[in-house]
Amino acid sequence: MIEINIIFKIIENCPEQELFVVKCCRQNSPKPIDEHDKMAISYCNLDFSSTYNFEESLRSILCNEIISNFESEPVLEENKSTEEIKSINVDDLLDKVVSIPFGFQNDLKEVEL
Repeated sequence: MIEINIIFKIIENCPEQELFVVKCCRQNSPKPIDEHDKMAISYCNLDFSSTYNFEESLRSILCNEIISNFESEPVLEENKSTEEIKSINVDDLLDKVVSIPFGFQNDLKEVEL
């Protein structure tokens, strides 16, 4: 399991509107938290019944934002890849930037029976 810590900073609290404004990112973000976009979170989307429930409801909301930010980060030119593993010959991969899809939501390419 990959550990990704979500960090957030409440920059404004608006109790009369029952919301607060935050900036959030993953702890290992390539830019400081203050450079991230702000977002409003309504009190009605949070569970204030305990600190645990408050944290879990925040996690649920912020996680979607973090994933969205992560997916929109630019890929460095030197990290772009057009190569995939097409053989088990290591020499075929020498000095190439090779892409391996991450996760379990990738298309199945081949089944050996």
